[in-house]
Amino acid sequence: MEYPIHEGKFSAAPFARLLFDLWREAASGRLRLQNGAEKRIVHLENGDIVVEREGLSEKDFLATLAKKHVITAEQARQCERMAKARSYSSIRALSELGFLSPLPLWNLIESFFARRLFAFFDWEDGRFAFEAGTGLPVRERLGLIPSQDLILQGVRQMQNAAVFERFLPEENVPLQISAPSHLHRIAWEPHERYVLQVVGSVPNLKSFYEACELGHKEAQRTLFALLALDVLSVPGGTKSRARSQTENAPEGDGRALEALNEKCAFLYKYVTKEVGPLGRTIVARAIEEIKPGLGPLFQKVALHPDGRLEADTGAQPNADHLPEEMLRSLLRGYEEILLAEVLAVRKALGSRHEAALVKALEKIGCP
Repeated sequence: MEYPIHEGKFSAAPFARLLFDLWREAASGRLRLQNGAEKRIVHLENGDIVVEREGLSEKDFLATLAKKHVITAEQARQCERMAKARSYSSIRALSELGFLSPLPLWNLIESFFARRLFAFFDWEDGRFAFEAGTGLPVRERLGLIPSQDLILQGVRQMQNAAVFERFLPEENVPLQISAPSHLHRIAWEPHERYVLQVVGSVPNLKSFYEACELGHKEAQRTLFALLALDVLSVPGGTKSRARSQTENAPEGDGRALEALNEKCAFLYKYVTKEVGPLGRTIVARAIEEIKPGLGPLFQKVALHPDGRLEADTGAQPNADHLPEEMLRSLLRGYEEILLAEVLAVRKALGSRHEAALVKALEKIGCP
């Protein structure tokens, strides 16, 4: 789902995907939302949602705390009296009076603020407009909510199944699982991980519904979340178009991956020849240090005895059935690992060995 992020209609761009596009662009500014007479302004900073005083509604916040028995009705009234008498915010009054310690108080603030945004996920109509800018002054900000977390929470709370129906593909359209760099940071629930696994094993939506053990509405909800977060993609309207995309582009990437693995093997042999068995430790340590930043495909990367690498077992470099984006992720990961290994050689053996190694890699066509 690709949409303009500056202005548009919710009939063409669901709120969940709009937030993702703004997050992906690391956008800062003001997002105006309108559906009939209902209006709301949401502020963003580097793509995440700003928890701001005006949008919090302190009176409603106190009422909610009392309703949920976090504080008593009398304590809520004490907060209001102190806030009025000393020109405090209700939040400061809660802390001054000792009714809530800082950690639960801020968790409750963020949770309350997020819930006030959930209704927008169900909007089928209305308009949005994003105005880039520097954002709110620090004094007006209470915190940030990661947009990816809010998207997932919001989709889980959605009641309007018509939004799912509108944006999910036809049942015969082929599906592809992507491996975006943010995948490992998404806090999936167990049933969502299950859906991700099932989607990766079927060719289209019809087969997914036949294989999935979730009820139809919940299955659609989870698929919608995957689409909104760019984890699930629809590579065109027909199987033939999808096939042409995955047959043409990955072929060159597959060769590049094989070549990079050849270079990793050559580097490994060079290091072990120079320092003996300690060479494996040097290479393995370089991989472990860089692994956290490589994305989900490399979190279980294996170093084989010949120095070659194996990323996720379901994503082999010679697997021509993989989506183009996944192949690109693999390519970037192998390049970063090779660079880390070269730097490890310089650290362990010195710049002279580094120069000799780089020269040798260039001779054998390092991509």
